[in-house]
Amino acid sequence: MRIITAACAALALSAPAGAATVLGFEGVNATYPSGSAQILNFYDGGLSSAGTTGVSYGISFSANAVAVCLNSTTITCSNASTGGLVPTSNKGALGLGSSGVAIMDFSTAYTGAVGFRYAIASGVAFIKAYDGVGGTGTQLANLPLFANATGCAAYSATLCTFGPGGLGFLTNARSLVFGGMTGGVVWDDITLGAGNDPLPPPALSVPEAAGWMLMVAGFGLVGAAMRFQQSSPQRKLGSIS
Repeated sequence: MRIITAACAALALSAPAGAATVLGFEGVNATYPSGSAQILNFYDGGLSSAGTTGVSYGISFSANAVAVCLNSTTITCSNASTGGLVPTSNKGALGLGSSGVAIMDFSTAYTGAVGFRYAIASGVAFIKAYDGVGGTGTQLANLPLFANATGCAAYSATLCTFGPGGLGFLTNARSLVFGGMTGGVVWDDITLGAGNDPLPPPALSVPEAAGWMLMVAGFGLVGAAMRFQQSSPQRKLGSIS
């Protein structure tokens, strides 16, 4: 049975570019609303700490990865909410337990893009990717994340709303490591599949090659204009020509 499960997971994670695997953390808690539950093997054909199970993607989580209950306008069960803006997942999200670090393992190596949504009230969080399970081996990516949550009074949530993010394209990744302040960061809609981030990707902090060329050309035009202005005869105030 385990072999069949692993084979199905491999097929799911090597799906064509038009498909995507989205972890929305819905249904991890046995009932909604509830505080939290350890995700564990919910996405690996097994159970969460609440005894629930989801689609088997060959993905498991460390004990410190918890499914956080999200607030609605009528339910308050945490300090986090999507603010009604996220269609994929509005009841559960990925949060951190006491140690501030959670690990997501792939049963088979994953190659493709990783997108997600996240909310940070203050401080800095991160996502790292490794080619070994449990956050071991060679580090493939390291993305720092900064505060982006403005809060939603109507939802009684400081971790609100969720902004888009992306870890980029990974090759043969076996684990993702999520880190930050416990109670200060949540992730949702972790999306595996190129071009399938549920929200538009964030703006690049460093211009791409084409952007650099446009910037250089722009600086050149500005410099030429300044030189021309300096070489032109200065007109006297009040003169008419």
